Order: sequence, then structure tokens, then C-alpha cells
Amino acid sequence: MKIQPIALANTFVILDLLGHTFFHLWVAISPQSYEHLMQLFVAGLHLRVDKSFELSAANLLLSTTLEAGIFWVLGYISANLYNKLTK
Repeated sequence: MKIQPIALANTFVILDLLGHTFFHLWVAISPQSYEHLMQLFVAGLHLRVDKSFELSAANLLLSTTLEAGIFWVLGYISANLYNKLTK
């Protein structure tokens, strides 16, 4: 069975856009809980959310676009690699 690379890439982008949006909402609503959870998972990390940076429209648009592009490329490469290895 072959995986369609564009379909998988688009699926990765949709999942990323949903996840990215929820993370930004989480940081906007409760930055303290986000900081606390990140400190639990990354030993030694002293994270402080800068709301002026986190909630700026330019940052949100740029980071979302870059991240979605990277996820699209990862999905496309993953599908092609899978198809090559399963021949």
C-alpha cells in the first residue's frame, strides 16, 4: 500500500495548525500552567512567557506559517521514504 505524499503532508499541516492554535490559546489563558508544565518536562528550563511577544499578530502569523511549512515538508518526505522502503 502506498501513501500519497501530498495527502500526508496536508494532514500534518492540519494537525499542526490545530495544535499550534491550542498552544497559543493555552499560553494566553494560563501562562503560569504552561511555564510549570514545560519546567517539569525539560529539566533545568526556566521559561518565562513574554505576553507581548507571544500574542503579537506578526509573531503568531510568522511562527504558524513557518511551522506549517516545516510540517508539510516532513509529511511529504516521510511518505516518500515510506513508499521507497516498502517496495
